[in-house]
Amino acid sequence: MFSRTMTGTSRTIAVLITMLAAMPARSQTIPGAVLARNEPHHHPAYEDQTLRVLRVHIGPHDTTLLHEHDPDYFWVALGASEFVNAPLGKPDAVVKSPALGVHYAAGHFAHVARNPGTSPFDNITVELLGTQSHVRNLCEAALAGQPLDCPRAVERPANAAGVTEHRAFTSDQLLVSVATLQPGAALGATSAAPSTWVIALDTADTGHALTIDGGGRWVGGTYRASGSGWAVRNRGSRVSRVVTVVRLSDR
Repeated sequence: MFSRTMTGTSRTIAVLITMLAAMPARSQTIPGAVLARNEPHHHPAYEDQTLRVLRVHIGPHDTTLLHEHDPDYFWVALGASEFVNAPLGKPDAVVKSPALGVHYAAGHFAHVARNPGTSPFDNITVELLGTQSHVRNLCEAALAGQPLDCPRAVERPANAAGVTEHRAFTSDQLLVSVATLQPGAALGATSAAPSTWVIALDTADTGHALTIDGGGRWVGGTYRASGSGWAVRNRGSRVSRVVTVVRLSDR
């Protein structure tokens, strides 16, 4: 009996070692920096193989730890914001954003964020865990200093009355937008995209105003939809806004 137990344990350990060896490295690579998801002001809310959602809160006169963003990411300001970005090895810069401003940043760097103001700096940071190619602005200056390519109109299904879409930026892999849902309106797929992520600006809305038709559930304020048979409906009495991430390609 003892011999069999040891043999089974040894096999289990061998399998675990093999699985760990096959996993991509996820430790920090910049000395002195913690990964963004481990920084106390960055609160992990959702993660899968494509993206990681962090809900960020930096109080008035507060400062983050030096933290590393390994993958590319974008962030959405949840209110008019102004903070000091202090990248490691580079001069500090003051960053201003309007409410719901969308900003894109290439990864593999570390920085400190300081909030010198009297209001909190709140944002949703979405780390993109796959390689992004040919990233370009659409209707938002997400990539600073790059031109806009904003379509005049966004086609939505005929049953999407009360929904407007502000396309922020795109890559060869993903399309990121901010969608506005009037009370009673439903946001659904515009095409048979393999996956769409809907990220609520306020997680409290996902248990009250924003409901899901077609199966699935909210996880940390994020809903991952597949195919075209789904809708996120605004059953509340006020306008609701969400961030959408549509997968265009796995390449």
